Amino acid sequence: MSAPARSQLEELGLSATCAEVLHHLWDYLDDQITPAGAERLRAHIAACKQCQQYEDYQECFLRAVAGLRQELGAPESLRERLAERLKGQGCGCWNKVRREP
Repeated sequence: MSAPARSQLEELGLSATCAEVLHHLWDYLDDQITPAGAERLRAHIAACKQCQQYEDYQECFLRAVAGLRQELGAPESLRERLAERLKGQGCGCWNKVRREP
């Protein structure tokens, strides 16, 4: 994710820290960032209503996907392809895709 210009963030009512939350939230929710990074995001989310709502939405989405994953499963070939794509994009959760539910 490229850093948006300050004026773009301000037009959306977001700070640079909000952009950091947008960029790192899934890694945060998957416990894939440093303790210092997690604390920084946690502190911002606690003080920012927009980021609290975004976190709530993403947590709900990830729980729904996890539930479907357990219910439906996935062929190993699909899991391997997905893991490789996520790894290629720098997603810290790529190895979790390979694990069985």
